[in-house]
Amino acid sequence: MTKTRAETTLSVVWGFFVRLGLLAIIGYALYRVRSILVAVLLAVMLTYVALPAIEFLCSWKVKGWSYRSQRFWASVLVFVVILAVFGIMIQYIVAPIAIEARDLNRNVDDYINKLDTLLQKANKWYSALPRDVKDLFNDTDKEKIKTTVSAWFTRVVGSTIEWAQHALDIILIPVLAFYFALDYRSLRREFVGALPKARRREALHLLKHIGAILQNYIIGQLTLCVIAGVVVGLLLWGLDLNYALALAVLAGVTRAIPVVGPIISGIAIVLFGLIKAPQIGVTLLILFCLLHLVESKFLLPKLIGHQMRLHPAMIIIVLLIGGEFFGIFGMFLAAPVAAVLREMVRFYIIAPRAKREAEESGDNVDLGTPIIHSKLQ
Repeated sequence: MTKTRAETTLSVVWGFFVRLGLLAIIGYALYRVRSILVAVLLAVMLTYVALPAIEFLCSWKVKGWSYRSQRFWASVLVFVVILAVFGIMIQYIVAPIAIEARDLNRNVDDYINKLDTLLQKANKWYSALPRDVKDLFNDTDKEKIKTTVSAWFTRVVGSTIEWAQHALDIILIPVLAFYFALDYRSLRREFVGALPKARRREALHLLKHIGAILQNYIIGQLTLCVIAGVVVGLLLWGLDLNYALALAVLAGVTRAIPVVGPIISGIAIVLFGLIKAPQIGVTLLILFCLLHLVESKFLLPKLIGHQMRLHPAMIIIVLLIGGEFFGIFGMFLAAPVAAVLREMVRFYIIAPRAKREAEESGDNVDLGTPIIHSKLQ
């Protein structure tokens, strides 16, 4: 029976609102379990850090051991080493940083006075600027910018503390990561087995490609964090800057947050340099610009590759969204999650639509699809 135009329109509208309602329900459910969701995602990332070492140990066959037993003890060994490394970091890095933080707290008034002196010098320089340039600065609503940035930073810190208060979720991270690393193949088979047979091959290729993106990103970011911390630490030590260890750790940790993280730590470090001596601050600013150039042009393509393919503007947007809902942890997870979602949209929506249009027109077009799609054709 042929539907009338009104019935067709009603069916389309009804389907739209049903889908919208389902998306709202899913979004609300994800928001309610957001702390658990972050814990699971962090566990997945820890899994990708541990997997290369576990696979390497399992490649050496031990006589008389089954693969299952060898994988179990390899996983135990790798996670014991990871926890030991965290323990060593706490003992030899966190403790000295705490000492530097207490020293900074004692001398904070002195640093504020030095910063005030710098501001007075900057004000004299500002007074000597042409009137047109000063009008440009005066037209900027500095108080509004300051209030907006301060409010956003407060929300991010609040979200981070709120999530960190879920002690059980934090404990779950290494436990979940251990089981993910031990049985990730079984978990993948169970997930794929729940899908229709016609979709299983596609799902396997998609999971493999997403896994490669996440593993490259996580290991690459971890490597960049270590490089940033070591290089910045050596530079600050060479310039004889106070609190070099704490600032180096800050540079290493914030490097895990793309685009925004290095800017935040760079501003803090340059300010400390300016307080000690203006020429040191300028030197640090030039060195940070050179480091960013080397990192973006040489290190990032080698360590992470071009699989992320996220525009800096898009990264900033997803960072702000992640920070709003999940704090610092959300900012760290935002870029890889956005890359995964983009691949899923391209694979399930954009690529099939482009393929249908190409078949209808009889043209051979480059769909620009990910590697996984080319494997399926």
